[in-house]
Amino acid sequence: MNVLAIVGVALVVSGVVGIQMAPRMVDAQAERGVGAAASAGVSRDDRIRVMKGSGVVITLVGFGLVLLGVS
Repeated sequence: MNVLAIVGVALVVSGVVGIQMAPRMVDAQAERGVGAAASAGVSRDDRIRVMKGSGVVITLVGFGLVLLGVS
């Protein structure tokens, strides 16, 4: 296994965890008043949707790196 595959696996794992933990992360941001949670114009559901979307992108990039690293 080369470096690309290892980095890809790490991205896949962090992306999947990010997708699962998105609601908790948004709630934690709101409790602390940090980041996007402090803006009044964005709903909680929209914040969760964006966090999950970011996790999907990170996961897909990770899969791509794994495929490049293995081939």
